[in-house]
Amino acid sequence: MSEQTGAVAIEARAASRFYTMGEATVRAVEDVSFHINRGEFAALLGPSGSGKSTLLNLLAGLDRLTAGSIVVAGRDLSTMDSEALARYRRLTVGMIFQSFNLVPTMTLADNIELPLRFAETARAGRRDRVMELLTNVGLSHRAGHKPTELSGGEQQRAAIARALANNPSVLLADEPTGNLDSRNGQEVMTLLRDLNQKMGVTVLMVTHDPSLAERYARKSLHMADGRLVSTVEAAQ
Repeated sequence: MSEQTGAVAIEARAASRFYTMGEATVRAVEDVSFHINRGEFAALLGPSGSGKSTLLNLLAGLDRLTAGSIVVAGRDLSTMDSEALARYRRLTVGMIFQSFNLVPTMTLADNIELPLRFAETARAGRRDRVMELLTNVGLSHRAGHKPTELSGGEQQRAAIARALANNPSVLLADEPTGNLDSRNGQEVMTLLRDLNQKMGVTVLMVTHDPSLAERYARKSLHMADGRLVSTVEAAQ
């Protein structure tokens, strides 16, 4: 795994993100502190507007803190310039979105190859890596298909394969089953659990569904009004 040191994969210390809207200040995330251990499966829960997505964007290096710090894989995101953050997004974290975000005009294989191209991986090894990833998510027979030719569950599995392309140490999943029916949602969650247990990838999943957190996560972080209101550890 890339750039992972120590037992803690993610640590937020008094993390805050405020936005100015006219004369008002929106406290989207305020004084949030928590840690997630390496290899842990954690869930981030809360109602709409609680700050979940803002916090995930901060962890992904897509937004910057107003105050506090976030350390992922031993690196403090608040000290990183734009170039370092771009490298962090390429190599350290993998992002999985509710809306899949696959390029509709490209084949599945080409979609999954994109992160390898951005990381300037040698051309000779890219296709082998793509087929390995597709095999791992059960889609090797779909390599030449366009996203529109796939079911929602298959598109999300493809998105997971793409997120894993550069061997990230942390997967950030934003409502990964939000656009799926229950059967496809269960398949995607089982895949994420297997990646967590068999590959040791740290997973942080944003969800509004407490039953998903209870079933799959070892730690649940509950947010409300931009603050972390409780942390629940699953019984071992």
